[in-house]
Amino acid sequence: MFDYFYQTRGLQFLVAESMSKNAPVFNENLLKKLNGVEANDLVRSITRFLLYHPVNEFEPFLESLGLKPTEFSHLVPCDKMFLNEDVFLLENYHVFWNYGIGREKMGKIFKEAREVFGFETGVLASKIQVYEDLGFSKSFLSKVIVCSPSILIGNVNLELVKVIEMLKAMGFGLDWVTENLSEEGSYDWSSMYRCLSFVRDLCVDENEVRELIRKRPRLVFESSGEWTLILAGFVTKLGSSKSELSSLFMKFPQGLGKCVSNLRHCFLFLKDIEMEGSEIGKVFRLHSSWLGEFRLKQTSTLLINLRCGKSRLCQIIQENPEEMKKWIMGLRVQPLPGLDSKTMKTQFLLDLGYKENSQEMERALKSFRGKGSDLRERFNVLLSSGVNEEDVKDMVKASPDILTQGCDVLESKVSYIVNELGYPISSLVAFPSCLRYTLQRMKLRFEMFSWLQHRGKVDPNLALSTILVYSDKAFSSKFANRHPDGPKHFEDLKKLLLCE
Repeated sequence: MFDYFYQTRGLQFLVAESMSKNAPVFNENLLKKLNGVEANDLVRSITRFLLYHPVNEFEPFLESLGLKPTEFSHLVPCDKMFLNEDVFLLENYHVFWNYGIGREKMGKIFKEAREVFGFETGVLASKIQVYEDLGFSKSFLSKVIVCSPSILIGNVNLELVKVIEMLKAMGFGLDWVTENLSEEGSYDWSSMYRCLSFVRDLCVDENEVRELIRKRPRLVFESSGEWTLILAGFVTKLGSSKSELSSLFMKFPQGLGKCVSNLRHCFLFLKDIEMEGSEIGKVFRLHSSWLGEFRLKQTSTLLINLRCGKSRLCQIIQENPEEMKKWIMGLRVQPLPGLDSKTMKTQFLLDLGYKENSQEMERALKSFRGKGSDLRERFNVLLSSGVNEEDVKDMVKASPDILTQGCDVLESKVSYIVNELGYPISSLVAFPSCLRYTLQRMKLRFEMFSWLQHRGKVDPNLALSTILVYSDKAFSSKFANRHPDGPKHFEDLKKLLLCE
């Protein structure tokens, strides 16, 4: 391949050597096209193949720059096959090489700022020279160009200049900046400038700013400071002051992106268990530094594993937020200690939205028969049927005695209405009292209704309430009597269902 690129295609020695040695995927794909060729005939076969099947030189060239085929497939020109057809490509390649930027780093530049390889003669070198004239060293520029090649597009990147000037004023030199830049990352200098300006305004004096940046350089360099600004906005909305925010940054672990994600997840958890906004703010103002280190389990998982309601969970967190350290991903969550029945029942009613010590609460306590733990399990049966939590709460408030039944009884009634009869789940929300009636009564009414419907004697779209609320005598009079054989069939159904 070196002979082909260097001697046959006339590419420069350095480029031909790099393409032949550093494009393994390209070479492997070429060999596959010669499958079955004897080893001692391989070189001659490749030579013959290339004579009649010239390759697209951009593919091995871009792969030799450190790019994977999936990264450069869309960068290969559609109207060119040979590198010398792209007039300025190799010229700018050599400008970078001579400046000390290795070929394996040029791939990132090509991917992020393709147009710099199309600059006319002398343009790229002059753009680099402008930055050198501003006092930037060659070692600094060679790294910055790899990290943010967009600085070579357009006019001088003023935000880069402002960031460096600001850092110099704080006592940080170019070597320190170079150490903290990652060639794997891409930097937005305007975002970094906003972040630095924010941190400087946040601190009381220059010494505090310098100490914060020295200990936590990621505040500026991770994602170009965007995570810092997002975090600041987040905790500020929750009531944190400037001094609290400065203290938080000093305590915060290094990986800001992950921490912000964990804090957001924690915030959503506290909202999900219906904690008051002021209480959420208090938790975050005092505990954000360690809350950002862990990721809590999902709300539904915690409620099941802890065997408690949202109100009790809120109370536990308010009393001791560090209890949440026991609920992080990867740890086994132990159920909370049990409460006495009346306390659990009261807690259950609080979760439904009743006001503590209100007359409405007292009446509800008398209406809800059974243990507090039983009420929670029965509530969860309705929740698992597909009704959202707010609708289940409204159902229970409208018809409290639906929770006096066992879980298996509730499940069978819901299954019969939704799965066997085909009523939408919303019909339970509209008429929760339907679950008060026995399954035997339901079957009697709906089988009779089905019999009348097949004979065209009733409207097929009657509501659940219309079919169930009447007494047997009234139902027989209003519906069964619509057909001459109706009363007898109704009585026969009663006897049949009694025997089941």
